[in-house]
Amino acid sequence: MNSPAVGVTPPIEPAPAAAAAPFSAAAQSRLDLLRNQAASGDEFSNWALSNALLDKFDSTGDSDDLYEAMLWVDRRADMYANQELAARVVGRYCGHRVVRWHWFCVLGE
Repeated sequence: MNSPAVGVTPPIEPAPAAAAAPFSAAAQSRLDLLRNQAASGDEFSNWALSNALLDKFDSTGDSDDLYEAMLWVDRRADMYANQELAARVVGRYCGHRVVRWHWFCVLGE
């Protein structure tokens, strides 16, 4: 009578991250590949990763993606292609709390 219920299984709920993630496993795998290549110094991968993370932020609104994109942009701020990224950041994201005090935005004031 006081024993735990045997054979009763709790309802299975989807994991919150899986339910809210519009990005596929293939897209995540592509990001991981770009991260590895960018970390090894590949400038094109750094540029592609930064853009992909900014695109992901645009679609999901996850501040972590914006923060990570800015880390990669800062790693190669001297790169010519990052002028395009800097213009994108200044044009779209300077009002966001993650980027508000970034030097791109502060210099643009």
